[in-house]
Amino acid sequence: MDYFLAVNDKQLGICLRMLYAEKIRGFVETVMNEKGKIEFHISIAASPDMFEELRERYQILIS
Repeated sequence: MDYFLAVNDKQLGICLRMLYAEKIRGFVETVMNEKGKIEFHISIAASPDMFEELRERYQILIS
């Protein structure tokens, strides 16, 4: 998975604020999942190490 997954607008806001604080621009794609619900896929241009670090932080923030 090469994107952050947000399943609601609260998670989307948390992710975008986290990226903004790091001065990283995220690209948001809105998709429908297999259950017909909206999901947000947030992609960034970063190294795999940086992405993994941010992904771990994001998981903590939304838990």
